[in-house]
Amino acid sequence: MKEKIRVALAGNPNVGKTALMNALAGTNEKVGNWPGVTVQKKIGRYNFRGFEIELIDLPGIYSLTSYTLEERVARNFLLKGDYDVVADVVDATLLGRNLYLTLELLDMGIKPVIVLNKVDELQNYGYVIDSELLEKTLKLPVVEVSAIKKKGLEKLSETFLMVATKDLNPEGFTPVYSEDLENAISLLEIKLKEELPPDFPYNLRWFSIKLLEKDPEIVEVLTKNFKSAQEILKEVEKIESEISTKYKCDLPSFVAKERFLLASKIATSVVKNTVKLPQEKLSDKIDRVITNPLTGIPIFFVVMWLVFKLTFELSAPFSDWIDQFFSSYLPELVTKYFNFLPQTVISLINDGILAGVGAVMVFIPVLGILYFLMSVLEDTGYMARAAALWDNFMKYFGLSGAAVIPMILGFGCNVPAIYATRAMRSSVQKLITMAIIPWMSCSARLTVYTIFVAAFFKNYQSVVILSLYLFGVLMALLFAFIMSRFVKEVEEEFFIELPPYKLPAWNVVFNQTWIEVREFIFKAGTVIFAVSVFIWALASLPPGTEYAGKGSAVGKLGELLVPIFEPIGIHDWKPIVALIFGALAKEVVVGTLGTLYGTGESGLIKALHSTFTPESALAYLVFTLLYIPCVATIAAIKQESGNWRFPIGVVAVELIVAWLSAFTVYNFAKFLL
Repeated sequence: MKEKIRVALAGNPNVGKTALMNALAGTNEKVGNWPGVTVQKKIGRYNFRGFEIELIDLPGIYSLTSYTLEERVARNFLLKGDYDVVADVVDATLLGRNLYLTLELLDMGIKPVIVLNKVDELQNYGYVIDSELLEKTLKLPVVEVSAIKKKGLEKLSETFLMVATKDLNPEGFTPVYSEDLENAISLLEIKLKEELPPDFPYNLRWFSIKLLEKDPEIVEVLTKNFKSAQEILKEVEKIESEISTKYKCDLPSFVAKERFLLASKIATSVVKNTVKLPQEKLSDKIDRVITNPLTGIPIFFVVMWLVFKLTFELSAPFSDWIDQFFSSYLPELVTKYFNFLPQTVISLINDGILAGVGAVMVFIPVLGILYFLMSVLEDTGYMARAAALWDNFMKYFGLSGAAVIPMILGFGCNVPAIYATRAMRSSVQKLITMAIIPWMSCSARLTVYTIFVAAFFKNYQSVVILSLYLFGVLMALLFAFIMSRFVKEVEEEFFIELPPYKLPAWNVVFNQTWIEVREFIFKAGTVIFAVSVFIWALASLPPGTEYAGKGSAVGKLGELLVPIFEPIGIHDWKPIVALIFGALAKEVVVGTLGTLYGTGESGLIKALHSTFTPESALAYLVFTLLYIPCVATIAAIKQESGNWRFPIGVVAVELIVAWLSAFTVYNFAKFLL
């Protein structure tokens, strides 16, 4: 039986950990650009010189602080020690940023193998890394590789083998920070040693640093295992007061800056210039324009407008075919070949299932092309710069820069965006960000926007939809600005890496697009199917009533709410019922309209023309944008806030804001149109 060697692959997101696993073990894992793509560790195995080497691909993380699920998964695995070797995969083109995590591993007492990936890309920029000097500085083995080109892999495997069999025993560099930070660490170490529990599982220096960083899990461990925990925490507060007075920042930010400073110093000492480069590279010139708020924000709007314009123009032929398939071809087949079934069953199939699911499935081409274009922007490096751009801009509204990534994620889906707020250190900023994320137009709302702009604003589709997206962002920023006036906090530091510009990896783009489309199809085939059947039943009961008439159960429910919506131009109960069921999932709004009004996109558009005016249609879209989030988002907010009062408050505020905004837009549009 072959002896097994377990190797944990640690590193920042987008450094090539998964690509390295693919190159070594022949696995085919998804590679992504944003934090959180690899949520769980993934395993690959290969044989090398009589040993089975097992690779554990840990989640991509920027640090070992337990603010995010990814950080907790990776850190807990590393602390458990169920491995023989830790491979710290480092992006050679972003050495200073990546060495931040390396220093944390060393503080923890882990002595990893440094895997310098993308060295070929660095050489293309005219630079090389002095690996011998880096190895001497860190006192760790350093191996240069190119995961994409499969270079340096044999030497890397040999190094894994030597470390695991103790033929190579790295000494490991002990990071030394500024005098103020080192004094603070030493003080806490002394106090902890006074009552150190037997078999204490943590490296004492690392534990002390995490207390200074106010890591919630480490604070909890301290409270449970040390009688003088409160005294130690008071000492931490005293240290923070001194640091805040001297450096004008909070303690966790001070520790982060110290680590960044040391990492940058090491990187600067080992990176060598091989050719005389121009004083300013083309990418630097582009970044100066793209990340400047004065020029970058207009560029962002143009880019998004082009994305939406291409989305609608390219998807139109495919959407028309799907519409004909569900609205004409399938109902005709059902009526022709299943005429032996009771009329009620045929009505269920045609008016309930096909009408509801078909009204949503018609948007598969729209969403597929949109996801594809957004993945291209992400993989080329533009979306990271967009995040940095909005970081600078949002500070004018009193919103933490750390809210940038959750808000951008909200345009895809609000649920993971809510969970992404875990990375925010400020509890107040986290709550504000969670409250405004539902106003980021998730992809599900696009189905509602598309059917209405096709009916009323066909010549201005891109402009109207982009305006809705921007209106949601504006409302979110205004709300954040108002809330920030009531709460004053130390500004939270925000760090984001700007990856090099590159051509998109098409396998990654297509894979990501397929995953998103597949999830949408699954939702259409489950949630929307079930809701469509439920709505059909309500529209058919009590027996003998006109289908989807005022006398039906669903009609009576909608009629009760008509007076509330009449001031915004909505006099029919059917679109109101669609909003109610849209609380389950925003795609259900279109499915419900399709079930109540009739099959097919063309039939639904005709029905909308008889129900709405352009002014009331615009008001309905604004209400759909701003009213309550879906139940999954509400559940996520409850989980992250820890109680039901906050999500209930969010729902109440957003309902009021949605109605007032729709009322204002309706009357303003009546005045203009």
